[in-house]
Amino acid sequence: MLPIDDPQWKTYKGGYRVVYDASRAIKQLFTNGPDKELWAELWNELHHQGDIDQASYASVPWLIEYLRSTTKLDWNPLALIATIELARDKCNNPPINPELISGYYAAMELLPELLVTHPDREWNDQVMQSAAACIAAARGQRWFAQAYFELDRETAANWFSEEFGWGFLTTE
Repeated sequence: MLPIDDPQWKTYKGGYRVVYDASRAIKQLFTNGPDKELWAELWNELHHQGDIDQASYASVPWLIEYLRSTTKLDWNPLALIATIELARDKCNNPPINPELISGYYAAMELLPELLVTHPDREWNDQVMQSAAACIAAARGQRWFAQAYFELDRETAANWFSEEFGWGFLTTE
């Protein structure tokens, strides 16, 4: 994992393909906790219309570390991790820089165990959907990761009803 005070953060581009120093927002996440503005910034800067770059890759291990440090799971870091991982192999996105590869993959490898052993056991739909996508992506099951990520409760219920005639409730 790239140290949070490494000067390379200031050279990495985000989803807009302009330099975005994500270390400042990540420090804020760990110091002050999340808020809507911080999540909006991270979403906007790390991913833009399918585009990601080195700031996105460098942030993933820190987002996973943030999940480890929380007592309540938030869908934002999970969905952002899944979004970045699923965008990673798109032809317009660059490969992970060599200095980020080991930290990125080591963090992704730990993600499934972190989620299944996390103390938060009351996952809402957004957390469940994003966590399932993260687990599938971390295990190399990209097709399932995308399916979990896209199929919300209502869409899945409609599909099961139309395809198999099953009558699932769309509410919890």
